[in-house]
Amino acid sequence: MYCTDFEYDGKRLSEYGMMICSFNGSEDLETVSSGADISFQQLRSGTSDNFNLYSSVYESPYTITFQICRNPCLSNEHMDIHPEEISAIQKWLCRKKYHKFKIDQDAYRNYYWNSVFSSKQIMQNGKIVGLELDMYADSPYAYFEDIVLEFECEPDIAFTIFSESDEEGWIYPYIEIICLGNDENNENLHNDQIYSMQTHSLEISNSMDHKITRIDNCRENETIIIDGKNLIISSSDSAHTSLANDFNYYFPRIFNTFENNKNIFKTNMHCILKFRYSPIKKIGL
Repeated sequence: MYCTDFEYDGKRLSEYGMMICSFNGSEDLETVSSGADISFQQLRSGTSDNFNLYSSVYESPYTITFQICRNPCLSNEHMDIHPEEISAIQKWLCRKKYHKFKIDQDAYRNYYWNSVFSSKQIMQNGKIVGLELDMYADSPYAYFEDIVLEFECEPDIAFTIFSESDEEGWIYPYIEIICLGNDENNENLHNDQIYSMQTHSLEISNSMDHKITRIDNCRENETIIIDGKNLIISSSDSAHTSLANDFNYYFPRIFNTFENNKNIFKTNMHCILKFRYSPIKKIGL
């Protein structure tokens, strides 16, 4: 990893007067994991010399070990680190929830890993001179920063999302749905009449998927949130108490294959759809 600084949960290592280093020295060339460490199970078929592929899985999430020390440009007299400083650094890094980790290098500026850290002190003559950090990601690969796309949809008018992931399969995006409608003829109606009359069944389809997302009893100006990653749906309309029963629990997906990454979506009603997702990227440090 050729950089001196990183960001974790919005804070930088350099804010603590520290930098990435190597205490043991290293060669110019090294082999690193790049988010593509796949285990394959193969079995020879009968008397043939050909081996069939039965399964392919990622055996473990992405991990990397590196060291940090005091920045010598900021401390000419001593390089040892006080226990109070170690305490502050480990309070920042060594937590029990995943946070976004990014390295300070131009080529990696838009990539991140959801990570946790463990830490060990590096001692010299009874003094702390650095930390060895083990980073554990929540997946075998990295992610690209969120891609946000917004579409104003009309019934049966298609719009396209091109998946930018490196991994074949699908991603569940975060989607904000704003149900729209024409209120010109509703000026003389009471609120309860408007509420009861203007309900719609929203359907969202994708050319690369074989199922349709359906939400019944949607109302004009209602905002519905579909949190695909966490499989949660919610509504801005507190009166939409039947949402749990109105949703068919098929969360929209953005598909990707080696041959095709073109997802053609359609809806059956006038609405605004805002998509947000982080493409998978097979890179290492």
